[in-house]
Amino acid sequence: MKRTIILLVALLVAGATIAQDADSVAFANAKRHPLRFKDAEGYTISANIFGVPQTISIIKFSPKKFTIKPIQPYSVTTVGEVCEEQKADFGINACYWAVSTGVPTTFVKTDGKVMSGTHPAALPRVNGLLLMHKNRIEVVRSYDRPEYPEIADKCDNIIACGPVLLDDGKVVDYGYILDSEEIKNKRQRPFFLRRHPRSAIGCNAEGDVFLMVVDGRFPDKAEGASIIELAKLCKWLGMVEAMNLDGGGSSTLWSKAYGVVSHPSDNRTFDHEGSREVSSTLIVKAKKQKR
Repeated sequence: MKRTIILLVALLVAGATIAQDADSVAFANAKRHPLRFKDAEGYTISANIFGVPQTISIIKFSPKKFTIKPIQPYSVTTVGEVCEEQKADFGINACYWAVSTGVPTTFVKTDGKVMSGTHPAALPRVNGLLLMHKNRIEVVRSYDRPEYPEIADKCDNIIACGPVLLDDGKVVDYGYILDSEEIKNKRQRPFFLRRHPRSAIGCNAEGDVFLMVVDGRFPDKAEGASIIELAKLCKWLGMVEAMNLDGGGSSTLWSKAYGVVSHPSDNRTFDHEGSREVSSTLIVKAKKQKR
């Protein structure tokens, strides 16, 4: 009997490993539809990954050639409107906020000014800081709140969000959170486990920055991803640090050349028109080249 149980466990582990390998192969072999930018790389992917249809949009750039910082207007605004007003090249939705009131619920610091703090209700999913330095970004795991005194002075542009997806090249394990009785009876468990539209930011070992949106809530076209699936996608792209941003109807990836390149779900139509008004946007602008 004991031997049978051990064999069954081994078969289950082997099956999970094979499925994961198949997913990574499917992602690697998926056709890339290029988005053409100056000094940056972009593409979309449509393929069956994790056993369901996925549509993913990715923009990759070097912080040596582009600046990145958060913009938090005084009222909710679409990512495209913020980017156009700021004359940005790229943009993605940033932090969590209360849809009913439009009030930001996470820490944002722009050009040295603290715009908002992290609300206790936003935890435990908010466990990371994105530090936007002059020539690099840095994802830092931090559970302090709400002003992050030991970290917030490191640079002028910071957002708090999460959960952190990759830390030093490894997928962050949230099993200990999901197994707790406190989490099982709250909204956090489905947030981690169910497939939704997702937005993420991260970097590879060379310092290149990735903006990524996984579309979702469109059966047969784009199912979305769980948090662990999002982390795997980041790892397969070569990121070593990555963090989840606000998702769901907020997920939007924008470029000056194409407008909205993802498929926001707020209008329940698989097109580029369903952008939700959000409380904060990460904007990316090309640096002026020295002559």
